[in-house]
Amino acid sequence: MNLLLNNECKSVAFISDLHLDHKKENQLFFNFIKSIPKDAEYLFILGDLFDYWVGDDNDMYLKEEQALCELSKQLHLFFLPGNRDFLIGKKFLKKTNITFLEDEVILSINGEKILLMHGDTLCSDDIDYQNFRKLVRSKNWQNKFLQKALNERLKIANNLRVESKKLNLNKAENIIDINLDTLINTVKKYNFVPNVIHGHTHRKKIHEHVIGDFNFQRYVLGDWSDLSGNYLLWEKNNGFKFHDF
Repeated sequence: MNLLLNNECKSVAFISDLHLDHKKENQLFFNFIKSIPKDAEYLFILGDLFDYWVGDDNDMYLKEEQALCELSKQLHLFFLPGNRDFLIGKKFLKKTNITFLEDEVILSINGEKILLMHGDTLCSDDIDYQNFRKLVRSKNWQNKFLQKALNERLKIANNLRVESKKLNLNKAENIIDINLDTLINTVKKYNFVPNVIHGHTHRKKIHEHVIGDFNFQRYVLGDWSDLSGNYLLWEKNNGFKFHDF
């Protein structure tokens, strides 16, 4: 998918991995919404906005949904699903006035091309996770899951989350980080796109990569905690820069 922004665009913000929890106040999220740069015209949410999402019929995040709806009156909102909230559906998107994006989007800002991803597909060494991802992203699995009672879905989601944390504790760091060969192949797939932005790994950093004579930048969005967060901001006159709050 290709997405072209207004050539007069001055500022674009990118976030991911907020992991909003319905059992918490999520005050940092509301503070961010109030303090987002006034000249920002677009906000891209690259997955894992919520810690888990079991269907649009849940009412656990009403305050957060309302805040997003109000924010959509100020700027354009885009959402690309992560590994925790891939079941977000049309009802939520319509309610919040958010535009849905499939994973892997080529974004063009003032002629600058950027590949947007959640980032989990780059972690190709984690075979167990990739197999699980393939299963839960299938329409057959999703249809069967969404037909279950809400309480049952919540129980399954919570069990999966607990199990995932246990499994990751026993995995080597390089297993749960991206595979460089997969990254390079992905960049080549998109005609040597010069910029990549993704989340998922929770390792905020700007990386410089080289493929022969070609250089490209990879911006890894960081995760949020109860006390701190971050976003990547592109500005017409300043390029990309991380902001912590």
